[in-house]
Amino acid sequence: MLTKRSSILFSLLIFAIGSWLFYLKYTVVSIEDRIRYLKKELIQEKNNHHILKAEWKALTTPERIQQLAVKYLRMRPTEPIQLKEFDPSLFHSDKSRYKKTKKLSELAEEILSMRDSD
Repeated sequence: MLTKRSSILFSLLIFAIGSWLFYLKYTVVSIEDRIRYLKKELIQEKNNHHILKAEWKALTTPERIQQLAVKYLRMRPTEPIQLKEFDPSLFHSDKSRYKKTKKLSELAEEILSMRDSD
């Protein structure tokens, strides 16, 4: 009687362990499939990121931004007359040092005249 009960008990135990191993195997397989899928997605997202980065560089070139500003905002280059005078003596205690400085508008006109003469 003892051997019959122990045989049934061991059979049930082996069946339970086998079922659990079967379940565990297919859980691992599904997790591996998910990992493979996510790796593919990650590679695809990295490629998309490189493409978007290149597009962003092309869209934010200074020349393009300037063209768009002129076209849609009606912006023009700054004229020397629009510049405000800068008084460095306001920010420094040694005011005698800045007596011989040129005004900003004079400097801008000099630079523009040098550029025009070239």
